[in-house]
Amino acid sequence: MDMDERNTTEIFPPETVYQSAPSPAEPGFIDEQPTTQPDGSPPEIGEVLDQPMAQFDLDNFEPPQTSAKPSKRGCDRYIGWLVGCFVVLCLTLSCVAVFWGFYNFSNTLDFIKAATPTPSLLLSDDFSDPNSGWPSTNEPDYLDDYYNGAYRMVENLVNTTSWAYPDSYSFTDVSINVDATKNGGPDENDMGVICRFQDDDHFYFGLITSDGYYGIIKMNLGEFSVLGAEYLAYSDLINQGSASNHIRLDCIGDVLTLYANGHQLDLQTDAEYTHGNVGLIIGTYETPGTDILYDNFTVQQQ
Repeated sequence: MDMDERNTTEIFPPETVYQSAPSPAEPGFIDEQPTTQPDGSPPEIGEVLDQPMAQFDLDNFEPPQTSAKPSKRGCDRYIGWLVGCFVVLCLTLSCVAVFWGFYNFSNTLDFIKAATPTPSLLLSDDFSDPNSGWPSTNEPDYLDDYYNGAYRMVENLVNTTSWAYPDSYSFTDVSINVDATKNGGPDENDMGVICRFQDDDHFYFGLITSDGYYGIIKMNLGEFSVLGAEYLAYSDLINQGSASNHIRLDCIGDVLTLYANGHQLDLQTDAEYTHGNVGLIIGTYETPGTDILYDNFTVQQQ
């Protein structure tokens, strides 16, 4: 074995040289030298070293073609961002709409409150104080006086009307309320409240009777006239006998409205008297002795 063969065997074993042989030339490389001998054995070391090294042809080189795919993850993030912005926008608009609706609703309530005045109490008397301003008179024909926490009025003449009023007041548009109870005498009687009392010859009053009749009356120069009718009218809404009745008379503008126990009985119009005092009234017919107790008298401005 000559020196060349010994060096080849020791330094480059046949399998090593064969396994490390270059792969077939890629496009752009010049490599026409055989990598094995005709009998299939590896070339000698000298032959390997004498082979020209592969040349890289820069002029004919074409880089491998690749196709870039769009990033699905980036697209998903973009869509998610848009959805999130849309949700935030919807929530913001909803909050604005709720706030705006509440604001308008509050303003509407404030407007309604401002446009609807609250009645103010002008006068109130439960007649527990005998010095509250009502007359105290005890005559054979009639009686007007404080009595056991109420105000009592008695008329002992037939076909007679009597009235009483507190200290000098003058009101325009008012609502007058009182509780009335028959204390004695016949059911054919009169009991009620007065508004716009100017003097003994000029005032209005609303009345009911213990046998169920009612009416709105005008006093003018000593003459009584039932407004809107010739006689008193009847109603089952009036408690009869000795049962109590809550009487209310509204005098607002030229409209006069009578109520009993929360129910409207009558409504009439008359524009002659525009202001005046308030008061209480009773009356008799063919039988004397009308005896009425009044309590919880109030006057409210309308």
